[in-house]
Amino acid sequence: MIIAVLGPTASHKSDLAENLANYFNAEVINFDAYQVYKELNKGTAKPSKEFLNSHNNYHLYDFCSIKKPYDVFNFQKDGRELLNKFLNRNVILVGGTGFYLKALLYDFNFLDEEKMPEDYLINISNDELYERLLKIDPIDAIKITKNNRKRLIRALYIYEIHKKSKTELNNDGKNKLLYDDVKFIGINPPRELLYENINKRVDLMVNDGLIDEINEMKKEFKVPNQALQAIGYKEFYLNLPIEETIELIKKNTRHYAKRQLTYFKHQFDNVKWYSDSEEAFNGTI
Repeated sequence: MIIAVLGPTASHKSDLAENLANYFNAEVINFDAYQVYKELNKGTAKPSKEFLNSHNNYHLYDFCSIKKPYDVFNFQKDGRELLNKFLNRNVILVGGTGFYLKALLYDFNFLDEEKMPEDYLINISNDELYERLLKIDPIDAIKITKNNRKRLIRALYIYEIHKKSKTELNNDGKNKLLYDDVKFIGINPPRELLYENINKRVDLMVNDGLIDEINEMKKEFKVPNQALQAIGYKEFYLNLPIEETIELIKKNTRHYAKRQLTYFKHQFDNVKWYSDSEEAFNGTI
């Protein structure tokens, strides 16, 4: 049995996953894009290193350096290896990156493209790249944003090679589950409570040393790399006053929670939704 626990950030998904793992004696696999990184501790809400060291049934947490890019293609490969390894066991999937979950469980094929010419679209501005992709693949364009030039160019190159957008290629298998006996459990707290949880959690992260952690990062990374685009880290690179930075993190996190819910509800039509982790646990066992 595979149970996928999904929902917005700060909805207590990890608490539910832990309780379900204990009840079903299950393996736990993370599908959060930033909890994979060893150096991102204070701002990602991942389980502590002490917890992970004492729980060998937790997988794909805290194992990749921010110096090495890790994307959905890598995750799909690693996640499916684990799922195939645990076919005869109960597995709990938990995280907030819906695209990672979709790529893991459904028939998504990430094609190995021919190497792009180094000068491909080199003279085109980010704004124009974004506008081109917006016409071809608005879903991917909005997800990438104007600032990620490398991914904009890659998406346009995929379209040129295949005459299909990345979203079209992915959607070819979007409704075909690769595994049997999969249950989708979602937590969707009342909006006011969710936002209160988010604000409290950001304050806890700051009190727990988030500012010291990011200051250490900034000594080596003068500009944010892929991993440091995470909410809770990228805001510090704007060099705003600390209080403004903290408020911006809270605001960005609230907006992210709304986007997460929208994605989960649009992409997964077989989710049983609950208002909190306790109700979800009782409804699942």
